[in-house]
Amino acid sequence: MKINFKARQLVRSALRGYLSTEFDSKNFKNIKTQMNTPFSYSTFTLTAFDYDLSPILLLSDLSEHTKNIQEKNSASLMLCEEKKLYKFFPKFDNKFSSYEDPMSRPRITLIGKLKKTKDLNHRKRFISRHPAANLYANFKDMNFYKMDVKSAHLIGGFAQVKWFTSDDILCKNISNFKDSEENIISHMNSSHKPSIKMYINNLMQDEISREQRKGDWNITGIDPDGFDLRKKQITARFFFEKEISNAKKLRGVFVNLHKRASEIN
Repeated sequence: MKINFKARQLVRSALRGYLSTEFDSKNFKNIKTQMNTPFSYSTFTLTAFDYDLSPILLLSDLSEHTKNIQEKNSASLMLCEEKKLYKFFPKFDNKFSSYEDPMSRPRITLIGKLKKTKDLNHRKRFISRHPAANLYANFKDMNFYKMDVKSAHLIGGFAQVKWFTSDDILCKNISNFKDSEENIISHMNSSHKPSIKMYINNLMQDEISREQRKGDWNITGIDPDGFDLRKKQITARFFFEKEISNAKKLRGVFVNLHKRASEIN
């Protein structure tokens, strides 16, 4: 399995991250930092991602980090493993302790430039991922931003370090997702609930506990590397075995998943 594919799955599985921008006290009359030079300023943020992996953020004009971006839009976004992705990043065998050192688990930093976006599809993808954000997404001071990724730095655990260029990590030459995703999600959630239930119960035992598998799950987003699901406050992700570059192939993918799930007792 290629390292860039594993890195993308780590990114896409993250619901939140840590955004770092350049803070210059000269741009804030009422804030005294006692720093005479610009410094890196980090903040917590919710995350969504475009089909090619570009981060989509919802930021307030009133916040310090947004004002930082208005002055200099270079930024980095650190994403950490939120659920154990042992399929892609195996557990480190520590012979000296049963405690799993958090430093042995993967994290990745995306580096690029943030630009305001009016693309309605970016809004849809973010709200589908974070439905509670619909409460404040329409406030006048709130805007969506997309990161133009220039590079990325993966620490996949001990002795697993890799720098990527944008060409290395982004999904290139993808087609038909923007036009197809909403209809596919609607069709699956309205007409193929038994299939979704089988995906959850028969194909995702390692990702979702037996108790959590119960109840009504819905698909909330589809991208070239997999699809996201939600049941109330619980989220999960199904990882494709390889990148699906053309959304027209997704019907066949879901049919094959149904067949695989049906064969498992």
